[in-house]
Amino acid sequence: MPIKLWAKPIVLILVLIGMFALAHWRGHATGFQKAMEIGNAALAQQKAAFLLLEKQRVERELAALNALQKRYQMQVNTAHQAEANYLNDIERLRTQNQQLKRKIDHVTQRWMDEKQQFHPVNCVFTRGFMQQYNAAFGLSSEQTCSASVTSGADETSCGNESSDAQLRPFDITQRDILSNIIDNGEQCLALKAQVNGLLDYIKGLQQ
Repeated sequence: MPIKLWAKPIVLILVLIGMFALAHWRGHATGFQKAMEIGNAALAQQKAAFLLLEKQRVERELAALNALQKRYQMQVNTAHQAEANYLNDIERLRTQNQQLKRKIDHVTQRWMDEKQQFHPVNCVFTRGFMQQYNAAFGLSSEQTCSASVTSGADETSCGNESSDAQLRPFDITQRDILSNIIDNGEQCLALKAQVNGLLDYIKGLQQ
């Protein structure tokens, strides 16, 4: 059926409208798709950045934890080494004490002159000497008097002794003095070893 002349413009307009609508729809669809792609790319980028930051945070925390664990282990090792050194020093001092005491009789019973003649040792220690000796170790005069009585010396009060009384003999021998010095030496060296061990331990804690 032939199209009337007045209908041709209408058809043309409808065709143009349809083409415009199609173009608009295609443009809208293309723009939406492109926007989705851009959005997805941005989201993926943000997600990757977040994962990277999270990984770096975990790595930092793990490194800090490993450093703390390493430091703690070093402190434990230092404490164990300080304890082992102290125990070794105490055992060495105990052995040294025994060795020194075995030689006491040899060096206190007799002496030899230039002609290689032996003579008994006659060494007298005064009461004043023992008071000074004990005072050097921090013993009071009362403790010194108690030591005098215990050792067998006479029980005359030594709290207000005269100068002459301090010159009286004290019932003690070279052997007793040397034995006491050996024991005191062991105690002093043991305390020194203990202090050194404590200093090593403190130094280890500060590392």
